[in-house]
Amino acid sequence: MILVDIGNTRIKWARHHAGILEKMHAIVYIEQDITPLLLSAWQHLPRPDCIYFACVGPQGIKQLLIQLAEQIWPGVKLHETYTQKIAHGVENAYPKYTKLGVDRWLAMLAAYHYHTAPVCIVSCGSALTLDIVDEQGQHLGGMIMPGLSLMRLVLSKGTANLNNCSEHYMPGLANDTEAAIYNGCLSAIRGFIEHGLAQYHQPASVILTGGDADFLANNLNLPAVIEAQLVLQGLALVAQES
Repeated sequence: MILVDIGNTRIKWARHHAGILEKMHAIVYIEQDITPLLLSAWQHLPRPDCIYFACVGPQGIKQLLIQLAEQIWPGVKLHETYTQKIAHGVENAYPKYTKLGVDRWLAMLAAYHYHTAPVCIVSCGSALTLDIVDEQGQHLGGMIMPGLSLMRLVLSKGTANLNNCSEHYMPGLANDTEAAIYNGCLSAIRGFIEHGLAQYHQPASVILTGGDADFLANNLNLPAVIEAQLVLQGLALVAQES
């Protein structure tokens, strides 16, 4: 199988063969034509039996991906995965369960399946999401805030003299504006995670995933496990069950 996660900024995919999830690949689709990039990446892959995908990104990107897959592998079976109320021992906390993003849902399934519960899943992408699942598999709910890059971008666009800067700085109180923005954003994210953890009555394993996971793990000084392929792991669980 080929498993595909269409996020808010990137398309991530990996082959799943003989029960093993292979290395993840990713393409940023914002502000560029991804057609030649995907064609180049996929046309040399062995024909899959089927493609499972999950999408929280634009419908146009999803349709483009479907068209390219059918162009490369005519007649290939394509299956879109959606959020469920209960699956793989996890129960969704949302009364209208389909309103929970499928990426968050799949990440919860994988975290609960592969790690010791209770688990706190923090997805560090365009948005920063946090969800907690207890020992019985009950999703307790979650929180969402802008991700690191989005916070910097919004601040730079909403003010006249504050520029978006991608440099790294020493933590703490800063003596220049760029460092102050950098440390302010990191402090907001750390507080977000700590506050989320404090809502639960006992310690939970923190699982970080998403494009900024490595960076935040190194800069927040929080004990955490990094699982870059967590959403694809959850998609693999759903695909294998099907």
